[in-house]
Amino acid sequence: MKRFVLIAALALLGAGVIAGPGSAASFNDTVPCPASGALLVCPKAQVGQPYSLQLIATGGCDTYWWEFTVGGLPPGLSLSRTGLISGTPTATGGTEPWVQVHDLTAPEGGPSWCGGDNKSQRQFVFNVAPGLSIQQQSVPGGTIGQAYSQQFTALAVTNLNPVQGSPAQVTWSVKSGSLPAGVTLSPSGQLSGTPTAEGSFTFVVLATGGGGTTDTETETLTVRQPLVLSAFGAAKAEVGAAFSHAQTATGGSGAFTWSISKGALPSGLVLGNDGTITGKPALPGRYSFTVTATDSESRSKSEDVTLVVASKLAVKTSKLKSAHAGVAYRSKILTSGGAGPFTWRVAGKLPAGFRLGKTGLLFGTPTKAGVYRATVTVVDSLGVSAKKSLTLVVK
Repeated sequence: MKRFVLIAALALLGAGVIAGPGSAASFNDTVPCPASGALLVCPKAQVGQPYSLQLIATGGCDTYWWEFTVGGLPPGLSLSRTGLISGTPTATGGTEPWVQVHDLTAPEGGPSWCGGDNKSQRQFVFNVAPGLSIQQQSVPGGTIGQAYSQQFTALAVTNLNPVQGSPAQVTWSVKSGSLPAGVTLSPSGQLSGTPTAEGSFTFVVLATGGGGTTDTETETLTVRQPLVLSAFGAAKAEVGAAFSHAQTATGGSGAFTWSISKGALPSGLVLGNDGTITGKPALPGRYSFTVTATDSESRSKSEDVTLVVASKLAVKTSKLKSAHAGVAYRSKILTSGGAGPFTWRVAGKLPAGFRLGKTGLLFGTPTKAGVYRATVTVVDSLGVSAKKSLTLVVK
């Protein structure tokens, strides 16, 4: 005699018959749904967890089809004509429908000798309990030699649309796969340690709650080399002068996003997508800020930077003190702003034997009285120049 078998964890149908003429199809009081008084109580389903149960009948024509006569299944579940209950429950709750099993007669495709439908029916109990749902869809990347910590959490889900539930108390374990060397998963769900090897590690994490509820999630933890930033160095900046300073990062995933995570750049400067700071500073001052590079797997590295923006270079001296023939002369031409060191040059007429030194010192011993006019030019390390026409009177 043919029997349908239980396909998955949940099942429907028990015993008791409402007999018709002859040998009627009947339900089993023990499998898959044990009897409790007049009711057949099926294994509980869980919200969000696939459910599959094949109903079983005996007697009659050995070939059957099934239907509900009163009531139905919890939301998300359905009954096929062949007696398979399947689906994914969407909310907690329960139903107590009447299920009827029919003989599949010869005109309906059953055995040729099956001429009559000796159907039977029985009341069933279906309950849906809260299901477990691991909340992490992914874990952040790890770094060789750096402490790693990630807490897993699970939700006791009572409804899927919208998702509702409360934090679940569960025990955590690694069902399959492997964690990076140096990293472990505690029963409380803390993934922690210090990775010692680079690579991509895929594992299945298992959450086990009360009443045998479980959920699994496949995770991949990628471990990379430490992220390293190039030193910012002693960059020089000046109001109105073109500025460009490139920064680089190595290690990590190799794809970086740059940001100013603290403070602000001087007005007129911007941080590009490649980590290069460019522009023309608008105001002098001392600026402190933090540059951060973040890779595609959420690793980050920061550097605190102080950038001094000098005021625009200018020749401050507007008048030279007088000189006297035959007397040694020294006069320092003063500047303001600019980024040293400076270089100097002079054009025009100076007394014989006069020189303009590297520091802007004008010196010599004039031999002849007169009025001498010259233009001095100073150039700083950024290529910015300033000039001033000066007059030297020799008495």
